[in-house]
Amino acid sequence: MFSLQAIKHITTIDGGLLICKSQSDYDRGKLLRWYGIDRDAKRKDFRCEEDILEFGYKYHMNDICAVIGIEQLKHVSDIIAQHINNQSFYDEALKNIKGISTIEKPSFSKSSSWLYTIHVENRDLFMKWMADKKVMTSRVHERNDIHTAFSNSICSLPNLDEFNKTQVSIPVGWWITEEDRKYIVSQIKKYSEENL
Repeated sequence: MFSLQAIKHITTIDGGLLICKSQSDYDRGKLLRWYGIDRDAKRKDFRCEEDILEFGYKYHMNDICAVIGIEQLKHVSDIIAQHINNQSFYDEALKNIKGISTIEKPSFSKSSSWLYTIHVENRDLFMKWMADKKVMTSRVHERNDIHTAFSNSICSLPNLDEFNKTQVSIPVGWWITEEDRKYIVSQIKKYSEENL
C-alpha cells in the first residue's frame, strides 16, 4: 500500500494505492473499497445489494483525484530524486554536531526520503528554536498506545520510548531549495552552539 495523502511524494489530494499479488487479493480489494459491495455483479437495482458477504469501507477514489495522481506520476522520479538529494546533503552537513545525530541507514536498503529524522538533545527546545527561525519541524509519529482507543495494546517498548525522546524531522521535500537547506543546517548548528 502507498499513501497518496497531501504531504507524500506524490498526491491524489488524499487516498492511496493498493498493489496486489494475486487476482483474488485484487478482487477482495475491490469489494472492500466500497462497503463490501460487488459493483460488477448483476443486480436488479444498482442501489440495492443482493448480498454483502463481508463489510468494507468507503475507500474508492473519485475521477478528479485519479487524474491528479496520473499527472503526479509523470513527475515522481524527479520528486524522489530531489528528496534523496536533500537527504544526502543533510547526511553530510549534519555530521559531528554536538547534541545532534542522524539516523544510520542500512546498506541493504534505499530510502525514498519522505522524512528526514534526526535525534536532538532537548528536542522541545530545539523545536521552539527552529520555529522562531521560521523552520518547521515535527515529531511526525508517536506511539499509538498513548491514545485511549489503543489502551488495550499497551506494552513495554523501551527502545521505541528511547527513540521517541529525541526524534524530530526537518524539511526534506522536493520544494526545499539549496538555499533553504543551507539555512536549515546553519540554524541547527547555531542551536547546538548556543544551547548544548
